[in-house]
Amino acid sequence: MIYLERSFVIIKPDGTARRRVSALVLEALLNEGLNIVAFNEMKVPESLAKMHYDVHKEKPFFPWLVDFISSAPVLTMIFEADNAIQKIRDALGATFVQKAAPDALRGKYGIWAGVNIAHASDAPETAAKEIELWKTNGGLEESADAAEKAQSYIAKYSGGDADYTMEIREVVKNAIENRDISDSVLQGLTDLLGKDAEGISTDEVATLAKVIFDFVKEEVEKSE
Repeated sequence: MIYLERSFVIIKPDGTARRRVSALVLEALLNEGLNIVAFNEMKVPESLAKMHYDVHKEKPFFPWLVDFISSAPVLTMIFEADNAIQKIRDALGATFVQKAAPDALRGKYGIWAGVNIAHASDAPETAAKEIELWKTNGGLEESADAAEKAQSYIAKYSGGDADYTMEIREVVKNAIENRDISDSVLQGLTDLLGKDAEGISTDEVATLAKVIFDFVKEEVEKSE
């Protein structure tokens, strides 16, 4: 008998705000032979964000993690398959975008460092804890039509050729290298993130852009 391992996955705001990118990431994960048993789009409340990242609560970047995950809508999902956790982590690639292989999902669509499209459980124990947390506090429900919902999302958003990953990366890279934390960088991020953000409010796009801009400022300050 094959044990069906479970994994909890979030497509983070930097993915979901780029609708076609999130649809392509979702499609790629399903193509790994994974069964999706829960699928939901939601805005993460600050309280849940803090619980999700509780393991990092003593670290200096904890407030940024909370701001990032709660800035704009996310996709939350439960996948199951034989060896689901490793399959998903292999498909996503290295946590830091610059270290991810070019053909991995983070290598293709991640923006910079930890602005990396997705969270995925790293062990069965973590997955069980995260699934329970997001069911109890995030309204995530298993449903017989989860796969249908996921396919509908893919069908709605995967068409066309909208992908501004390289342009966004270039804005971030240039800002860090040139120590440029001017308003023009923030405006550039806001404009690019809003180009394929159907159904996401301008305020949410602006908040996401500001959180990424705050990350850029932190990187500039560390280099000084």
